[in-house]
Amino acid sequence: MSTVAIPGFVQEIRAYGRFDTEGCLNCGSCTVVCALSNDHAAFPRRPIQQALLGLKNSLRAALEPWLCYDCGDCATTCPRQTEPRESMMTLRRYLMSQYDVTGISSHVFRSLVWEISAMAVVAAIVLGLVFFYHLYYVEMPVGDFVTTPFGLEHMFPLITYFTYVVFLLPLCIMAINGLRMARWTIAGTPEVKIPFRLYLKEAGTFFVHLFAHRTLRQCNDDKQERRWIRHLVLGAGTFLMCFIVLFFLSWFQTDALYPLYHPQRWLGYLATAAMIVVPVQFIASRVRKRSAHHKFSEPTDLVFPVMLVLVALSGIAVHIFRYADMALACHYGYAVHLAITVPLLLIELPFGKWSHVIYRPLALYLQAVKVRAMAHAPAEAEVRTDEVLKGTLPT
Repeated sequence: MSTVAIPGFVQEIRAYGRFDTEGCLNCGSCTVVCALSNDHAAFPRRPIQQALLGLKNSLRAALEPWLCYDCGDCATTCPRQTEPRESMMTLRRYLMSQYDVTGISSHVFRSLVWEISAMAVVAAIVLGLVFFYHLYYVEMPVGDFVTTPFGLEHMFPLITYFTYVVFLLPLCIMAINGLRMARWTIAGTPEVKIPFRLYLKEAGTFFVHLFAHRTLRQCNDDKQERRWIRHLVLGAGTFLMCFIVLFFLSWFQTDALYPLYHPQRWLGYLATAAMIVVPVQFIASRVRKRSAHHKFSEPTDLVFPVMLVLVALSGIAVHIFRYADMALACHYGYAVHLAITVPLLLIELPFGKWSHVIYRPLALYLQAVKVRAMAHAPAEAEVRTDEVLKGTLPT
């Protein structure tokens, strides 16, 4: 891995958000105060210095930006108020754009207009497909679009395959990007040979952090406990809804009317509540700027929670229309629900803010593998690895 400095690298990073480093004294106070920083992962100082020194390859191989859980202690401690917390968020956006093989993430994170336009195009395509399906596949007269109420059962077989495509396509893209992230990371520490068995031994680490966000609870601030609970509730709600839609769509999405006590309704209500309450709290806290942690950062950070709320609200509207026997309104509501949900899955999940749901647990997994490998490596190799991560040793 080359450690050649690239002139103007900082300006490239600043296209992705705030990176206020002119006043940085390189004192290390941010790293000292961080409860998650350690000898194997010294942040925020290390990745920020890599960026300042123009060490692009070293930064792309770094995992530290993902090990940060955005508690804000570093920003509070910084003697020059350079907002290292904001810098770490910017570095994460930059890294996501680097992992992405399509290049779409780069446009999404650098331009709010581009992001919204991309989702609008996907929404328009979805509505066009809905119109095309009814007009040519069902052979429905145009006049019936606004006059004839009908159920949804005729489209259930096709919508099942459509659902699989909409979910699997972004997951495949994220898997490819995740492999690229892993390749760069492992290539960034060539002095330590990692046996394949270590990847298997630490496999559980990925799933623990994917679902439990366990590291978040290690932060010093008591507020992080509430953040952990919100992350857990939101993760459980979205996972439950995705699981139901993928594997039990014929049971969940049906014209059959179930009584209030039926589990189909309550599972949907619980998942929907999580997808509304937690994002609304996030949006409100960002807008109010109540604390350093909630300080407004980039407008693109608000797109994902807003879209998640709209998906949940449109889904509830379809549910209400169906049980109120408003068939025509239900049909139009379902089309709108698809026009919101599909862009969320095809744009925000693989290319936007939501993609961190894979990158962060993957980074924690790779870090655990590397630490375990260094524990079995000679002391000299461990020192050399630390120097490479700092960007002081050519490879």
